Amino acid sequence: MGKVKFILLSVFAYSLCALLICIGVLNHIKNKGRLDAIQGEVVVQAEWFAIIPVDHGRAPATYDLGYRYIDENGLIYQEKCSFVLKTYEEAESYMGKKVDIYIDGKGHSIPVYEAKSFNVNAAWITIGIGIGIAVSYTAGLIIWGVVKHRRKKHGEDEDLPSDMAQTNE
Repeated sequence: MGKVKFILLSVFAYSLCALLICIGVLNHIKNKGRLDAIQGEVVVQAEWFAIIPVDHGRAPATYDLGYRYIDENGLIYQEKCSFVLKTYEEAESYMGKKVDIYIDGKGHSIPVYEAKSFNVNAAWITIGIGIGIAVSYTAGLIIWGVVKHRRKKHGEDEDLPSDMAQTNE
């Protein structure tokens, strides 16, 4: 493998790891607030106020909904919820209706119906995958470097497999 290809592969591998770790950390921060809201057990009623079209490329768009709640201190709790409603009219039928949400007093919220299936481990799994790829790739580089060094030390041609290098001497 050429040096440029090797460098590009390494940059790609470590960039992928950094991206996965960043996504995991951001999800953890968001999930921490949502978990605090669930554990605080403060339930209020928010109002469905937004219809959000979801473009699926070739398929016709579906619609998600957004809720909003403003507490007595003026703090806004607002979130988009995946509904996959098939028609605009169906989505419109929710507007103005209430939905129970947990709030944490710091701007984080989660609908009560989502709290039952809320998974805080997804962020840690993403971080773990990023770290796992980085550690595996680094270990592979170390092993490859040790093997290459041993071949040089024993006078083997590093571009040829050991059995071919011995036959060409």
